[in-house]
Amino acid sequence: MPNFTNSLDNTYTIQIFDSITKIGSEKWNAIRQPVLFYQSYDFLERIERVQQDISFRYVLIIKEQQIMTAMYVQLLHFSYKNLVNYNTSASNRFVQSFKQYIAKKNTRLMNLGNVFFTGDRGIICNNEDEIIPFIPQVFKHIQQSFFKDKPSAFLVSNIYVKDELKCIHFLKSNFHPFVTEPDLFLQIKPEWTSFDDYQKALSSKYRVRAKKVLHVSADIKQKELHLEEIIKHKLILAKLYDNVLNHVAFNMAVLKVDFFVEMKSLYKEKCCMFGYYLKDELIGFAFLFNVDKSTLHVHYIGMDYDVNQQYKLYNRLLLDFVRYAIKHQKQQIHFGRTATEIKTTIGAKPQPLVAYLKMNNKLVNASLPYFLNRIKPVEYTVRSPFKEE
Repeated sequence: MPNFTNSLDNTYTIQIFDSITKIGSEKWNAIRQPVLFYQSYDFLERIERVQQDISFRYVLIIKEQQIMTAMYVQLLHFSYKNLVNYNTSASNRFVQSFKQYIAKKNTRLMNLGNVFFTGDRGIICNNEDEIIPFIPQVFKHIQQSFFKDKPSAFLVSNIYVKDELKCIHFLKSNFHPFVTEPDLFLQIKPEWTSFDDYQKALSSKYRVRAKKVLHVSADIKQKELHLEEIIKHKLILAKLYDNVLNHVAFNMAVLKVDFFVEMKSLYKEKCCMFGYYLKDELIGFAFLFNVDKSTLHVHYIGMDYDVNQQYKLYNRLLLDFVRYAIKHQKQQIHFGRTATEIKTTIGAKPQPLVAYLKMNNKLVNASLPYFLNRIKPVEYTVRSPFKEE
């Protein structure tokens, strides 16, 4: 049974659940076919099970007794430090003091979609254009489903800039837009049947760079970790993952290391964790989803940054991802956010993203544009590593 039921208008009814298990896999996965693996019941149920520090809500929008749309949100503690870190503009002493003050504040942020998977906007339906205008209204209903510790901020993220016109209704509901780091994709060309083919497609400058990375990192050995090994190495994996989190300016939430255990148990050979070893010491890892037929998803890595500096570990990981994607005949690699410029050196292309934020406090919300208009992700230059570019 839903925790909350109401009407959106004369056409749609909304049902809200605090656990996806109350909806069930058969009903959830039947809303749209095929369902994206990271929006599937099994994937989301495991996120809910692992991330017990987060509150979840799942929404069904019903028309004439038929489920038209599913949406899901995550409620988490959000630090304003994220916004302050992104605000890199020059400021006077007063503004600096205010930044330091607000950086210590937290809010209960309700995010549409899964914060742990770039590109997931949290909507499952066959016609987004019909549903997106209702999102501000849906947020109000979800807020009412919390009897205590209600959300005080609302975020719609992972909106590609090309889709901005769909979100005009957010502005009318006092949501404020801001630019985030872009999503990154590398297209695998059909003629690349081996990693050598990829290297031959690089211009001389970038081919030399790739060979240098492979040479410098030659002492680092890659090994695929089985489920038992992932469980055995959980502590060091968590430490390596935390290293990466500490090097990014904007971090919504911390992924629990048990996520890797759950995903490996669920998808088995369709996802893999590669461990990177130097003199038998685990100094890095990469977690890849090989579930989609056409796309390799690479979203989680961890590393020792001292090793990275000397051995070009991160560059080595990127090249290994290309090698893996070609071997498994993928059409593209989805890298997610962060490290934009270095990813473009291997051929990835950025797709700009925009997010929309609203605070429940009207005064604070009115002041948001001051910060959001000054938010500037790390500047980058898009490199063109291939011969024909």
